[in-house]
Amino acid sequence: MRLRGLPYLALTLGLLAAQQANASSDDSCYPSWNLKRDTLDVCNSLPFLSPGNDSRVNLQLLLADGGRATLPERPLSDDEQQLGYALVPFPLTRLFDEPPQADVAAPSGNAKPAAPLAELAVRIGLPADSVPAETESFANGEGSRCRSNNPATAQDFLAQLLLADVPAAERQSLARARLSLLQGCQWDDAQLSGILPSDIDSAPGHDFATYLEGVAAFYNGRFSDARQRFLSLGGSALPWVQETARYMLGRSQLNQAQQNAFDDMGYPDLRKVDRAPLKVAESDFKAYLEAYPQGRYAASAKGLLRRVYWLMNDQGRLAGEYAWLFAQPESAQGGADQAQWIAEVDNKLLVTAHPADVRDPRLLAVLDLMQMRHHEANEARALDLAGLQGQKALFAEQPGLHDYLLAAWQLYVEGNLEQARQSLPQTLPEKLDYLAFSQQTLRGFSLEAGNDWLGAEKLWLQLLPLARQPLQREQLELALAFNYERSDRLVKVFADNSPVRTPAIRELLLRHVAGPELLRQQAKAEAVPAEERDTALFSLLYKDLLHGHYANFINDLALLPAEPSTKPLTASLGFVYGNGMPLTLFQWPGGKGTSGYDCPAIRDIAVALQQQPQPPQALNCFGEFILRNNLDGFPLDSQPGPRELGGSPTLFDGALYSRLDGYMKVIADPQAGGDDKAYALFRAINCYAPSGYNGCGRQDIAPAQRKQWFRALKTQYAATSWAKSLKYYW
Repeated sequence: MRLRGLPYLALTLGLLAAQQANASSDDSCYPSWNLKRDTLDVCNSLPFLSPGNDSRVNLQLLLADGGRATLPERPLSDDEQQLGYALVPFPLTRLFDEPPQADVAAPSGNAKPAAPLAELAVRIGLPADSVPAETESFANGEGSRCRSNNPATAQDFLAQLLLADVPAAERQSLARARLSLLQGCQWDDAQLSGILPSDIDSAPGHDFATYLEGVAAFYNGRFSDARQRFLSLGGSALPWVQETARYMLGRSQLNQAQQNAFDDMGYPDLRKVDRAPLKVAESDFKAYLEAYPQGRYAASAKGLLRRVYWLMNDQGRLAGEYAWLFAQPESAQGGADQAQWIAEVDNKLLVTAHPADVRDPRLLAVLDLMQMRHHEANEARALDLAGLQGQKALFAEQPGLHDYLLAAWQLYVEGNLEQARQSLPQTLPEKLDYLAFSQQTLRGFSLEAGNDWLGAEKLWLQLLPLARQPLQREQLELALAFNYERSDRLVKVFADNSPVRTPAIRELLLRHVAGPELLRQQAKAEAVPAEERDTALFSLLYKDLLHGHYANFINDLALLPAEPSTKPLTASLGFVYGNGMPLTLFQWPGGKGTSGYDCPAIRDIAVALQQQPQPPQALNCFGEFILRNNLDGFPLDSQPGPRELGGSPTLFDGALYSRLDGYMKVIADPQAGGDDKAYALFRAINCYAPSGYNGCGRQDIAPAQRKQWFRALKTQYAATSWAKSLKYYW
């Protein structure tokens, strides 16, 4: 029985457990456009060795350089596009989008798959419907042994029955019993007596029957009984039975050792591991591997031996097993998915290991980078600079990696730019693998930190033709965009020959930083995608209005097509999941709306707002334009953080308009008509409804003032519909 349901990857908890230890607990991811991150962010991974990356990302980059892994080059998903992502940065799920199955052992690559189970049953002489329907009824947790009681393992048993010299009646009885065991994972003695065959006389049939007794005892949780059955098959004349039984010795002891170590949700408590059978399991797996170094279960046995070391909390030997695995060809992995075994390393070792426990340079580098993350003042690091320097001998075969770690420590932890530069290559490499890319990335960071923006730009441009590995070019585009923004050369992002092609990057800079001239340029540009032109035009018209450039707004309306697209702009304006706003917003016709306050079209409002003093109706109606179109808190009003792309001050002059300011001007205007003033009071009061916080701007108006507004509305303008409809102030 090839136990494909066995834990090839030592039964990992998958992405959930890893993210609990090494990642954020927030289920929602949003792009954050910052390359120089020293805090963990699983939503914004980068294709260079960074303290801010999840440990799995850094490990995958290092393994990719050794030809042991690849970074997938898959396009953006619909969700990622709606959230505004580009290819860089990327959420962790881009690399590990399918959590590893917790209790699945990949078969050894030298074993041929058995025929379909129903076909085998028919060849043995059983009806096809004797095969029970496949279900997923068994637990998927760490401690579940039942996952391997599946059709795939039953296939192997039936296939071996057909190869063995077993009488037809016995073969049918044995096959029927194995298929019956698929129905569950726990039976009482009466049930088992009705399942297991009792009419077996031939020697090979007896071995198969004994094996089934061991399997039934194993799945039933009677591990000592299972071990006795498997031990008795050590001299079987059937090679498959002998090998499989020998393998099951270790698995029985392993399950006995861990049976009390997991809760109902599959979470471990290693203090509850039974050490005595665990040591026997270690011996059993080593004996199996010595007897069958290329055996059908060799890959699984190696995986379970790693599990033994994990349960022993023997991080040194566990790390050694992973180092051995990294050095093997893919066939030694048993066909396991790349994400599975990288997740296993993370869950079983990197979560808890101390750098002193690890000697493999790749694993050690990942742990060292984790130690470079930002620590609070009262949070001690498990590593200091002297300890990092003391690791040099362990990096004898990869001295460049150790030099990189020293440079990263100087840059991220010490902030010593000169020392960081001394540890980095000063010339370009012939091949830009991920380590070399990381070295040059840090070199560029150090130049920018020293305000050598031109030197950093030159480096980024020189790296572009060398960037052939997945995601390298996309990171360089982000680096160049940041460089141009922070060195007051934003126009270079949008030059005809600009290497910055990523739409999400260009659109972000248009909506947050670009000034009116650049927005007009891009709104007219014919050689850019329509989405970029529309984003530039929308940003221009919106900021003309909201920053008080009313004459410019009137002139810029000429850039609107005669029939603007009614399709809402979403991610390009900073919207998340739908919503959005079309260019037709700027053809707003006005009208009374549900409030009953009559307004002209937005163009006429802009004409009126150029007057001094500004007419009360225009101020109220500008507020209506904002209110009726849900523009309070609009994405274009916000600004990214100062360390992120787009975080520099906007090049659009003028303060951002708040409709509460407009209402307050009308309230204070002695020349304002009664309806205009009553409506301004009504709307100003409602700015704080129902939470008590201002939803119309950033002003903090005291409750006493809001109470005065309420009294004025209810007394001086009591006859208006707005006074009659308002019952409270907030």
